[in-house]
Amino acid sequence: MELEFQNLKLEELDKPAEFLAPLIVSSLERNLHPVFLFTGSMGAGKTTFTFRLVKRISPGANVNSPTYTLVNEYPIPFDLNQNSSAQNYFRDKKSDSEKRKIYHFDLHRLKSPIELEDLGFEEIWGKAGVSIIEWWQIAEEDLEILPLKIEVKFKIVSEYERNIIIKSTDVENFPELKNLWKKSEGNPV
Repeated sequence: MELEFQNLKLEELDKPAEFLAPLIVSSLERNLHPVFLFTGSMGAGKTTFTFRLVKRISPGANVNSPTYTLVNEYPIPFDLNQNSSAQNYFRDKKSDSEKRKIYHFDLHRLKSPIELEDLGFEEIWGKAGVSIIEWWQIAEEDLEILPLKIEVKFKIVSEYERNIIIKSTDVENFPELKNLWKKSEGNPV
């Protein structure tokens, strides 16, 4: 499944974030832990988009780049969505706090998969919360086996515009998410 948002200005990055937020909520309700693989050149908008996406799920989060820390964690609030079963789901899971986080990884500084092994990130990916991984290619071998990967490609159109392509073959393995994807597609610009 693939969806492209074309010629987005900075203030329009909420459009793809609005598309992905319900998929995240629905995944967590089903005890699935989506892994978002962000691809794009330096300055393409990966961290800026992460800010918009995290704010959709966790409005109070202090979102910043994990370039030097390698990973940032943002809590997912218990009252995630007043109008869905997510609120009850998360209220019942208060002791499961590690599953209620968004993990934002930036692997740009890593030079080899061996460095990755020492960090233990594979213990989080696909097993807890939601993972957003920038510069994920160094971990490709670890990520291949995960059941719910969604790739988000950022293409620079001009200094002020980006195309964002959201793609996943894994979503098709989960009928509820597949239906939600189709329902949420709407009319991308």
